Amino acid sequence: MTMDFLQQRIIEIALQLPEYTGYAAKERRRDVDRHLRRQLAQKYDAQRLRLARLQQKVGMDPSVVEIEKLDQKLSRLIGQLQSAPRGYAGWFDSALIQEDDLDQLTQFDADLADGVKRLAEKFDQLANAIRSKEKIADAIDACAETLDALNAEFDQRDEFVAQGKKPSVELPRVPRTSPLDALAAKQTPSRGLTALANLKVNDAVTFDGTDYIIAGKMAFDGKFFAFLLQDSARKKWLRVGPADHLAVCDEIKLRAPTPLPDSIEYDKQSFTRADAGKSNVNVEGAGGAKRGAVDFARYDGDAGSVLWLEDFVTESRAMVGIEIQATDLQVYRR
Repeated sequence: MTMDFLQQRIIEIALQLPEYTGYAAKERRRDVDRHLRRQLAQKYDAQRLRLARLQQKVGMDPSVVEIEKLDQKLSRLIGQLQSAPRGYAGWFDSALIQEDDLDQLTQFDADLADGVKRLAEKFDQLANAIRSKEKIADAIDACAETLDALNAEFDQRDEFVAQGKKPSVELPRVPRTSPLDALAAKQTPSRGLTALANLKVNDAVTFDGTDYIIAGKMAFDGKFFAFLLQDSARKKWLRVGPADHLAVCDEIKLRAPTPLPDSIEYDKQSFTRADAGKSNVNVEGAGGAKRGAVDFARYDGDAGSVLWLEDFVTESRAMVGIEIQATDLQVYRR
């Protein structure tokens, strides 16, 4: 796809999406990215309403089950468009992003916008099949293939933004052999606990709609980690490990008794010690890199709550938070 053709396609998108300013305004890429996805979600949602009307026309026909599956595929695409993070500001910075990267992202957007028309055409065929009561199954299969391809396209775009580089393989132009391949495309290394442990200072993480810069990292004998997440005045800690534990915490004012107790009370909640020990610790941050030793204890509370106590001899620290899943995070590496 040439750049001239891309520009033509984006102009067409601009006419379809009110207030879309295009990627030429580099300082606004991040807001444009969010705006574009919101507008696309609305257009796909309009197609979903149309699919609901087609489902009503089918009535009690056995094909209604297959149409419900189409609705699930379309709902997944809409949900992805609505909930994806806006993107790491550093990646969208004009000083970091390359023009060919921008062209690639523009192509993803053009394909997803064009997908509304492609899907509408398949729904036209389905409507005609329902009206004539002929080849309904074939029309449903064609709709499913188109939706599988659209979900795969968004997964590729999501991976591209998350990694800040082009995918290792070119975006497929035809539906995949199996729709389950779309799930495999989503399993990027940055989602796993092992990859999270390899985060570095100045990488970024999005959690619960907020983008954080990693301002510090603590490695406990290389077995588990704590990352200082900073967003202006807001600060949180991402705890990775030990084992498969993953939590987001806030620092609290709580004196750590010596020795660290088997249980502790905080904010009208009881916490029971689940893990404890001594560890060497490597600390990286704005002040450079330092080494030390710490006594630590992790406590479990109710409904996935967790509390950490750490005694560094000269000072102690406490934090409390909730356990999360790796899929609750979006990672952006420098």
